[in-house]
Amino acid sequence: MLRSLSRDLWSYRSIVLIILSPLLLLPLPVVIGTKEAECAFVLLLMATYWVTEAIPLSMTALLPAILFPMFGIMSSSSVAKEYFKDFHLLLMGVICLTTSIDKWGLQQRIALKLVTMVGVNPAWLILSFMSSCAFLSMWVNNTSAVTMMMPMVDAVLQQILKDNTGGHAGQDSPNLQLDGTWIHFSFHS
Repeated sequence: MLRSLSRDLWSYRSIVLIILSPLLLLPLPVVIGTKEAECAFVLLLMATYWVTEAIPLSMTALLPAILFPMFGIMSSSSVAKEYFKDFHLLLMGVICLTTSIDKWGLQQRIALKLVTMVGVNPAWLILSFMSSCAFLSMWVNNTSAVTMMMPMVDAVLQQILKDNTGGHAGQDSPNLQLDGTWIHFSFHS
């Protein structure tokens, strides 16, 4: 009986944590009633959800945006200013751009074009990636430029590592090909 109850509770642990955590922490804002206690309630609730991952981390990170104005700790405009700084929006936009580049395979097409233009000579590859990052850095910050370039660098490295022709470093590989309208890496055996 006790085993089946504990097994059932374990299978519903997220729901139990979501419900019990605020109830167990409720004495802080109710009994003490100061702004510090209400802030501690939000902090401890966030810490519990963050460590246990009872709810997704992105939702946990947004709890202060909802609970601080509700408890009167901060106004919603003050909380929103902390969440929506220029750098955060820029970084979020670049991450969205990088994800879309990865989803549509654009990094492989760009990487292949880059490799066919400069070859697989490591010095030329590094120079081309550095030039691309420098060009992107004129419009976005350095972290964002590198974030955008990483899928392309990874695609080039993966294809060079897969090349099992026995060639030496610094030599161009004849196995990197263009195939019709879709640019991809193909290897001949």
